[in-house]
Amino acid sequence: MSAGGAGGAGGNLGGPGDAAEGPDRDSHDGRDSEGDGFGDFVEFEEEFGTFAAGPGGPPPQVTADIEAITEANEEFYAAAEAGDLDRLGAIWLAGPFEASVQCVHPGWAPVFGREDVLRSWAVVCANTPFLQFFLTDVRIDVVDRIAVVSLTENIITDMSAGSSEEDPGFIAGGRATTINIFRRTDDGWRLWMHHASAVMESVEE
Repeated sequence: MSAGGAGGAGGNLGGPGDAAEGPDRDSHDGRDSEGDGFGDFVEFEEEFGTFAAGPGGPPPQVTADIEAITEANEEFYAAAEAGDLDRLGAIWLAGPFEASVQCVHPGWAPVFGREDVLRSWAVVCANTPFLQFFLTDVRIDVVDRIAVVSLTENIITDMSAGSSEEDPGFIAGGRATTINIFRRTDDGWRLWMHHASAVMESVEE
């Protein structure tokens, strides 16, 4: 599995930091000091924290989160490539929120609940002798305990399952625009929702 583009994962580190930047913060941060109707930014800061980047880059905690999320995201694809259901089970969210786990494979109806999601991956792995992902356009956004990873999956698959000498099958490729949503747990970042939509390639006449 290749995560090309992962180096740009810093992307947008979350909305709160945007409001905290700039020399005129006190006069433009929406504190409603003059009754401008924008609400109390202090309460917003207290709830979500402040992700303002300093001269050396984002704060250490945000940098650590991005590194951990990148690792978890890459492990998800590595486990899928290996067809390793134990590794896939370890990366998907378990516990109180497992009923809300969701997965949309390209061209499939949504699958809900951790158990059914893992069963769907068992079907994918059983029917795909070879699967490889090259990840591009990776972007990570972090707010509190939630992380959104958007990316493009460039996929190579072996469609020879059930083939014979007369019908050897073929290697296929495709792309999917994908959103992976992770939740922070006591055991680290775990995949909560995966939605991959196939990108239709234009056909020249």
